[in-house]
Amino acid sequence: MIFPYRQVTSKIARPVIPLILKNKGKFALYAGLIDSGADYCIFNIQIAKELNISLGSKKHSLKGIGREKVVGFLGEFEIGIDGTTYNLTAVFAKMEELGHGILGQIGFFDHFDVRLNYRERTIEIKKLPEIN
Repeated sequence: MIFPYRQVTSKIARPVIPLILKNKGKFALYAGLIDSGADYCIFNIQIAKELNISLGSKKHSLKGIGREKVVGFLGEFEIGIDGTTYNLTAVFAKMEELGHGILGQIGFFDHFDVRLNYRERTIEIKKLPEIN
């Protein structure tokens, strides 16, 4: 699978790919930023509400480059990436300002081999074989 980078401004392009999030017969077309520095996949909590994704009661605190912690809750759903579909447990948190989810180590990089080519502005993703 090869995807183009998404042009954010005239000078900035990011590795953002299209996703399909599914749960109980509902689905949402969404986007995910490939972030090798993120431990988990993270999505806006509003998506969990729209898709009726059950969230756990245990809080999960995440911290990125900013000083503020983000508090979220785990939820399980089905994710589709260019025809590859699998169950994913991700963190759902309040993050409306991004406009996309985060695809991190657990839940994305453990399923795909990823090659980012900034110069050509391409993202190459290959499904990894399942480990028994």
